[in-house]
Amino acid sequence: MNTEQTKSLIDAISMEEYVQKGKLSQCLPADAQITLEQAKAQADEVWIVEKEKLEVVSFDYDGYTVNLTFQTDGSYLFDSMDVWTEVGNSVELATEMDLESEPDSGSGTSKLAALETVERIQRFAANVGMELEWFEMGDERVCLLPSAVTLHYLKQQNRWKLVKIAGAHRSVEEVRSSLSSIADAMN
Repeated sequence: MNTEQTKSLIDAISMEEYVQKGKLSQCLPADAQITLEQAKAQADEVWIVEKEKLEVVSFDYDGYTVNLTFQTDGSYLFDSMDVWTEVGNSVELATEMDLESEPDSGSGTSKLAALETVERIQRFAANVGMELEWFEMGDERVCLLPSAVTLHYLKQQNRWKLVKIAGAHRSVEEVRSSLSSIADAMN
C-alpha cells in the first residue's frame, strides 16, 4: 500500500462496521495495513506524547476526525473519533437545529447517521441484533457495544448527540468495569 491510500482507506470504512468490529485496523481489506510512517505521511496533524511514548496521528473528514494512536516504536495501539460540525466559521458540536434539519430516519447523508443520536444507535442495534449497555455520567451518556467500542453522547438542548467514538483497546469486561466505576463515582 502506498502512503496516498492511507487516508482514503480509512475514509472508506463504514462506521457501522467499525463499531461492530471494534478497531479500524479490523475493517481494512485483508492485504492492507496502516503503519505509523504511512499514517504520518498523510496526516492532518501528528503529535507526540513523550512521557507515554505515544504518537497520535489525526485525519480530518467531513464531520469527524479520526485519531490513530501508536507507540513511538510504531506499534498500533488504538483509535478514536471526535465528532464535530462546522457552524459558521467555527467548529463545534452539532446543535438541535442541525438535528432538525435532517430526517431522523437514520438514512441521512452523514457517514455517522446511524450513530448520531441515542435514538439512532438504538434503532441500528435493534436492526442488527446488538445489545447496548448504557452508563450515565452527569451530562454524558456512554454506550458500550459488544465490540468494546464506546459511543459518547452529550445533551444538546433536548437530544443526546454523538461527540466521540472510542475504539476497542481493552476487553469489553474491562471497559464495563471502568465505566461502572466512573458512573458510580459521579452519580
